[in-house]
Amino acid sequence: MGVCLRWVVALRPEAQAVIDRYRLVQSKEPGALYPIFCSAEGDIELIISGIGRSNAAGASGYLAGRGGAGASACGWINFGIAGSGELNYGEAFLASKLESDGESQSWYPPAVWPRRVDLPRRVIRTVDSPVTEYSEVGSLVEMEAAGYYPVALRATSSELCQVLKVVSDDPGHDIADINKSQVTSLCHSGLDQADAWITAFRDLVEEEQRRLSDPPGYLEWSESLRLSVTERHQLRRLLQQWQALNPEERSSPQLDGLDTSNGKACLKALRAMISQLRGA
Repeated sequence: MGVCLRWVVALRPEAQAVIDRYRLVQSKEPGALYPIFCSAEGDIELIISGIGRSNAAGASGYLAGRGGAGASACGWINFGIAGSGELNYGEAFLASKLESDGESQSWYPPAVWPRRVDLPRRVIRTVDSPVTEYSEVGSLVEMEAAGYYPVALRATSSELCQVLKVVSDDPGHDIADINKSQVTSLCHSGLDQADAWITAFRDLVEEEQRRLSDPPGYLEWSESLRLSVTERHQLRRLLQQWQALNPEERSSPQLDGLDTSNGKACLKALRAMISQLRGA
């Protein structure tokens, strides 16, 4: 099974940049509650939520509930435009902190990429209606992130749940002057600025997919041995350790000569194999 990047976007003009970039096609599934676009390979999904934190939360939950295209690991990105109190028109930012007007809870999407691919980070504040005065220097204002984030966070780890915004209005660019084509153009530019980051983000999702995947031999061992749930977790970790010590080896340690009726003894034997390799 592969990986999937899931984009949650409020409006079609914002989404159009992602649709164009990845050649997404609208899903024809009957009774869909939201417009959903997918890549031909099924490794990218985009949902158009509508404006506001409630819509973003509902769309994120809906997308998580679809189950994806068989992906074992998914990365989530809330993408769109935002306002800034500084002259940042056209610049792309990642969220360092998410705040929501009228609520005390905050979230902190972690930075996990090398500086050469990371984007500048800002506090992002979610509001319930458009604002034209930006009192807080160093922060962005938008209307969806705080609805999306806690829902997406239930579907993945915090490292794989990110917010990417492009500044569309600031003290030098009035929000009332923005039109649909400008929004799409700004979002295209934002994706260009974020290109190296998106690649690194996908690499991180693929790394998580490899971590979650069953290591070589897991199915064979787990079917042959009588193990508890806890012992199956131990088996997975031990086989992952064995694989890490044998990076060129595609097969797993063999069960030959082991008493498969005694799962505990087999796990002990596997630990001994790993200890021997470490001491070699």
